[in-house]
Amino acid sequence: MSHIYQEILGRVNKPVRYIGNEWNVIRKPWETTPNRVCLAFPDTYEIGMSHLGLRILYSLLNGDPQTLAERAYCPWPDMEGELRNANLPLVAMESQRPLRDFDVVGFSLQYEMEYTNVLTMLDLGGIPLYTAERQLGDPLVIGGGSCVFSPEPVADFFDCFLIGDGEKIFPQAIEIFCSMRRAGHSRRELLIALAQLPGMYVPSLYRTEIDPQTSFEVVVGSDVAPFPVKRTYIEDLSEYPFPTDILVPNTEIVHDRVSYEIARGCTEGYRFCQAGTIYRPVRERKPTEIVNAIQKSLEQTGYDGVSLTSLSTADYSCISPVLQSLVGELERSKTSVSVSSLRVYGLTETMAEEISKVRKTGFTIAPEAGTQRLRDVINKGISEKEILRGARTAFQKGWNRLKLYFMIGLPTETEEDLRGIVDLALQMVQIAKSEFNRRVSVTVSASTLIPKAHSPFQWCAMNDRETIRQKQDLLRTLIRPHRNVDLRLHDLETSYLEGVISRADRRLSKAIELAWRKGARFDAWNETFDARIWYEVFDELELGETIEAWLTEIPLIAPLPWDHIDSLVEKRFLIRELKRALANKFSPACEKPFKKYNSDRVDLADPEKDTGKPYVCYDCGLACDLDAIKAERQQAWKDVQGLKLK
Repeated sequence: MSHIYQEILGRVNKPVRYIGNEWNVIRKPWETTPNRVCLAFPDTYEIGMSHLGLRILYSLLNGDPQTLAERAYCPWPDMEGELRNANLPLVAMESQRPLRDFDVVGFSLQYEMEYTNVLTMLDLGGIPLYTAERQLGDPLVIGGGSCVFSPEPVADFFDCFLIGDGEKIFPQAIEIFCSMRRAGHSRRELLIALAQLPGMYVPSLYRTEIDPQTSFEVVVGSDVAPFPVKRTYIEDLSEYPFPTDILVPNTEIVHDRVSYEIARGCTEGYRFCQAGTIYRPVRERKPTEIVNAIQKSLEQTGYDGVSLTSLSTADYSCISPVLQSLVGELERSKTSVSVSSLRVYGLTETMAEEISKVRKTGFTIAPEAGTQRLRDVINKGISEKEILRGARTAFQKGWNRLKLYFMIGLPTETEEDLRGIVDLALQMVQIAKSEFNRRVSVTVSASTLIPKAHSPFQWCAMNDRETIRQKQDLLRTLIRPHRNVDLRLHDLETSYLEGVISRADRRLSKAIELAWRKGARFDAWNETFDARIWYEVFDELELGETIEAWLTEIPLIAPLPWDHIDSLVEKRFLIRELKRALANKFSPACEKPFKKYNSDRVDLADPEKDTGKPYVCYDCGLACDLDAIKAERQQAWKDVQGLKLK
């Protein structure tokens, strides 16, 4: 079959990004499938193909005989230029149909710096940028992902947002929209119907006001839609098995392996972490389900690498036996097994041994802060002793490269905390030399705190650019003399703009559109990001004082631009955690029957044995059944004994 782009592919970088036809691709008949959905990812093919949410929805939607789901990714600027010069539209990978031909176009919004790419895709796809400009024949433009918990900066561009897990509600929304449109209902009637679904936020149906105390534009209610909009989530992940027949790309992608989601949610309670709030409660997949699905996926894809993923993989109740089962079978085929987001307290010698059996890559530890005082402020539940023990374990098992993740700009941060970052890295170098007679390299990666919506730090001010610059310069000065330690800093201007966008209200939409029209593209990429465009736009729209208000400290009683989105975690809990942070007080994780902080009531040598003391529960607003969680995990521990791949 000839390709619509065949005349221009030879003139662009990485043409393989645009041709499709991957292994395990799904094509359905266009004319006889009533509901047509395009899953749009506002970044490159290599990023989008690695995204687990897209993999889940692609398989789920195509499992419905009434629905076809195809994909589109944002074209790189060279390809965008060729498309515009040739007057060609952005098309989906499978059918080569323009985005405007679909009933529903669903965007995965994972990072605020991708917002201008959304406009590129809408424009090239032939869809009006603003929801107010769309007619009945235009597709429904829906957004999902972590960014929709603070959706106002792009609210004018989207018909609706799905707040929370999409597996259950997204198919319902597709069916309602498509069937009502075929029946001749008006677009407003369609949107009102969608707004009645759990987790569905339709911005055009809500009123906004300027709050006199903060000058924020806040959402105040609707006559036809629920207020606030409550997050929806899946209680039992087993109802929606993770797909095994995933697409195998035609080129190398960011996560070029079988990646399997073993759990969803995290209750570690890191006070800087938005995900720790918006994905509660923790829900685990069954060990047998994980192991058997991975084996099947390897057979269906031909991959030679597996990654177990979750927000806190070490907290998965049966992580050790699952790893042992996987590695024991897969090392013979040289299939590597890696574990993402592994907390350092979860790295046992046995686990490190299993992970290192096939192939060793860099080993990562995330202390987040350089001193124990500041780790208590952010509720990072690890001590310096545990961090160094993790490094020793890695060195002992053969790792020579360590990467340490830190943040700067944290509340109450001092110069001592910054110096502690370097001291910690140097201690690891010394341990490798004195205890193992080894030369190792340590990379210190330091990003800047963005006080995100729905986290306990959402009321905190973000460091201004000059303060960030001074802190980065200090780290450079301290690390420069040490050859074995490398420093990587997140771009200052990118961090600042991310802070602006993530904390803004609906008035920012004009700035996003204007920046896009002035050439802002792929702002998450250093080679294409141009901060000058944004500062020019901010000056042109006279947003200086407004931006300063978004980034400054916010009164606890003030209405917030994202208050109409109910994460199900109550404000009183977040406020209590903020106050504990400012008092340097640590809060142990909740809902963890095997967690070390609760070791006085659980025998870690025998996780089935419980001393009977109650679990830690902070009454955050979610109605967790901790007894049921305990029972499920004890049963999982029984099921996992002797587990083998089938």
